[in-house]
Amino acid sequence: MCKNGIDETLPHFKYHPNAYRLGLFKQGPARPCTVCSRETNYVYSGPFYCIDDVDAICPWCIHDGQAAQKFNGTFQGAVEYTNGLLSVVFNDDTNQYMYFVGNEQVEPIHDRPLHELLFRTPSYSSWQEPQWLRHCDDFCAFIGYLDQDEWMDLKEELQEEMVRLEASYGLSLNHPADDIGLYLFQCLTCGKYRLHIDYS
Repeated sequence: MCKNGIDETLPHFKYHPNAYRLGLFKQGPARPCTVCSRETNYVYSGPFYCIDDVDAICPWCIHDGQAAQKFNGTFQGAVEYTNGLLSVVFNDDTNQYMYFVGNEQVEPIHDRPLHELLFRTPSYSSWQEPQWLRHCDDFCAFIGYLDQDEWMDLKEELQEEMVRLEASYGLSLNHPADDIGLYLFQCLTCGKYRLHIDYS
């Protein structure tokens, strides 16, 4: 075990490096994973979009794609992509995933980083449907949830994001209200911080 009590043998998620520290996997008594039936002390507690009610997914079955494959699900509600917000849902009639940019259906996208994010990366908890941000032609890493003090510490580095969000939402982020969720991402290429917000 490492110093923070997290098992060092757990799989690492490229786009969600802090998944365990942020509590997206609840640690408790061993129970069988709904996907692989192996006993696990770590159970996923974040969003998983599928028809079935799946209550116990181990991190390994997310990391290797078994969970998404078995239940025809996806872990992300919406992700920034080339031409806007992209979402994916499974069509039982055709036995295939359908891809949408906004409300418009598009051809299936064969993109390895996109599939890693959608089908092999845990999401994060938010007030509304989570959105995953990107930068430098790749998806950002989700760093965590910002409180008021952390927000003030990063305010200068997030100035460009503040301007973008204020223009989009028509509100001042100089002193965020208590009912605003602040979700911090970081570009894996250049290190730039990006910010998503929503409301309770």
